[in-house]
Amino acid sequence: MPHDWSAEPLNLLSPEILTRVRTALETGIVCGVQAFYCGGCGPEPCAFADLDAYVRAVEKSRPGDWFTLWSVPILADQDLLLIRKREAPVSEDEFQKAKEWLNADLRHEFLAVGYPAIGVPPEAKWGDYHWFDRLQDLAYLCAPTGEFAVLPLTELLEENEIGKWIPKRHLVDAKRPNDRGEVPLGGAY
Repeated sequence: MPHDWSAEPLNLLSPEILTRVRTALETGIVCGVQAFYCGGCGPEPCAFADLDAYVRAVEKSRPGDWFTLWSVPILADQDLLLIRKREAPVSEDEFQKAKEWLNADLRHEFLAVGYPAIGVPPEAKWGDYHWFDRLQDLAYLCAPTGEFAVLPLTELLEENEIGKWIPKRHLVDAKRPNDRGEVPLGGAY
């Protein structure tokens, strides 16, 4: 059954969202997850260091795909990151703190993001305590000349009364429009 599409909600290519993303990118990395509209698979992590990369990713996605994005610098300013390193390796104490957070609740998930040098596109990894090695591998790749951060993804989402996860403290929570500038009002993700 097709879902209703509307031009009412802001979409990923609307001037308001493009301005929000451009402004955030002036201070650092933007990262998050992309959920695929009727895609039959789980969301994938994504990260951007410039507006052109963001626009290319949105344009390559399918109409209806849903992006939830956070600004690493904004979360750092709010002291909401598990780890943030710039031009320095992650210490064993910092890894241990992140590992303890993951093990404190088996539902905890992280979103790790980083790049090994300026000009290299950022990578993003997503996982739980079973995937801690992904977090470490990305940290080692980014040290000592790049940037690396770990977002406590589970703390950036809250579950509503019907079991749907709602993002909080996000920069963007919007969908890719179709050719008419419309986004789906529902759908399988």
